[in-house]
Amino acid sequence: MMSRKFIKILCIVLAILMALSGIAVIFSTFAVDGGTVRTGDNDFDTIIPIAVAIVAVVAVIICVLIPKLKKKDSD
Repeated sequence: MMSRKFIKILCIVLAILMALSGIAVIFSTFAVDGGTVRTGDNDFDTIIPIAVAIVAVVAVIICVLIPKLKKKDSD
């Protein structure tokens, strides 16, 4: 069986990769030339990637930082 330390490191790496992928989506969204606004255009093309990145950052905070803070409080 894998050690607990290895599993924690793996989870942290995967959480960081998830957050970075959300940021990459935001950068690629803003890299597209959207200078012209047409009738009927909506802002979902930029709102959805931003929401994905925010959710990824919140997931990293929940999965990594909160357990560490609870562990400090119990010591």
